[in-house]
Order: sequence, then C-alpha cells, then structure tokens
Amino acid sequence: MNKWKILFVDSCAIVRIGLNQIISGNFDCEVLSVKSTVSEVTRHVKSGVKFDLVIIGNIEEDVEELINEIRQFRDQTRILIFAQNLHYSYAMNYLIAGANGFLTQRAPSNEIIKAMEKVLSQNRYLCLELLEAMAQETFLNNVHRRKNPSARHRDMPSKSVHDRLSKRQKEIVDYLIKGETVSSIANHLDIKVSTVATHKSILFEKLGVKNVLELVDVYYGEMVV
Repeated sequence: MNKWKILFVDSCAIVRIGLNQIISGNFDCEVLSVKSTVSEVTRHVKSGVKFDLVIIGNIEEDVEELINEIRQFRDQTRILIFAQNLHYSYAMNYLIAGANGFLTQRAPSNEIIKAMEKVLSQNRYLCLELLEAMAQETFLNNVHRRKNPSARHRDMPSKSVHDRLSKRQKEIVDYLIKGETVSSIANHLDIKVSTVATHKSILFEKLGVKNVLELVDVYYGEMVV
C-alpha cells in the first residue's frame, strides 16, 4: 500500500512540529507541514501531489474559504479541522462547508490518532466537546419548540438566517432565488455541479425548506412588512 500523503497547515511552528511527530510515529505517511496562506495551500493541493488528508489548524485566514478551495480541486481529499479552541458556530460551518472531522488542539495524542484513522478510512470524526455542544443545542431547540409550538422557521429574522449560512451557501442562495439552475450556478462560481448540489441539499435541510419558493419565504420573509 502506498504511503498516506498528508498536508498540515498551522501558523504555529511548535504545533506543526508536535503534530508532525505524532503523525510520523503512528502512520506510514509523507507529511508536508506548512505555515501558509490560503493561496499557498491551494497551490499545494493543485500540484501533482494528491493529498489523502489535509489537516487545518490555526490559520490567520478564513478556514471556510480554504475548505471551499480544497473541495473545488480535490473532492476526494479528506479534511480534518484541528482547531485551537471550540467555537460551536464556526465548527458547524466548517463541517457544512465540507470538513470530514473536527477536534481541538487540547486533544491527547491517542485521540488525534483515532481522529485521523477515522477520517482516512472515509468516516467522520467529531470530538466529544463538539458532540456535547451539539446535544445541548438540540436540547435547547426542543425546549424552545415546546414553549412555542406555533413557531416556524419563517418567524426568524433574516439576519439570523444569514448568520447560519457559510459565504459559499449565501452565494448559492442568491443565485437560486434568481431562478438559476444548479449547472448555471456551478458555471458562475467556477465549481463542480456536484459541489453546488451538495451545498443546496445541506442548506435546504438547514433552513427547513423543500423548494425555492419556501427558501424565498424563509430567507426574505422578515423583510416584508
């Protein structure tokens, strides 16, 4: 079997060195560990080397933008977020954008190894911190529904809907509302049709809509007085 090819990006040299040691000591792999901008990471991904896994640590630029760039060029590459801390809304946006796993840099080495094994074997990995935050969010949403049984998604302010979508999803919503097809949106954004279809499916589920008419109602309902 060929060696795994892994790209790790983080702004901190100590973190890069430490994770490199963990990876090299537990996986038969080739590791490229870099401090890079989004454009530089994209250049590596677009190169002749087909990375099996990209680990995104703490970077100064937009993580969602980097995930979208990777997904445009390498659909099969797995992405693991290795965040400095857990910010629930950010973590969910990363997963929706296309990340395959999430853990924080507080994780012990055995959890890091487990996360990498899961993601490399085409599974997802979510750290316990994030799972607990997701469970709490679900619980609070259920409590809210019980206290407000007549509440509907369209009752939410449009700003809150905006905040729940990634930059790429907002672009796709704008085109959908204009009546554009999935194929034409892919052409406009210079991404694959399958990528647009995936984003569309995720954002429909996220906003609780089944078609574009319902999407318009939810997205702009609060703008109508």
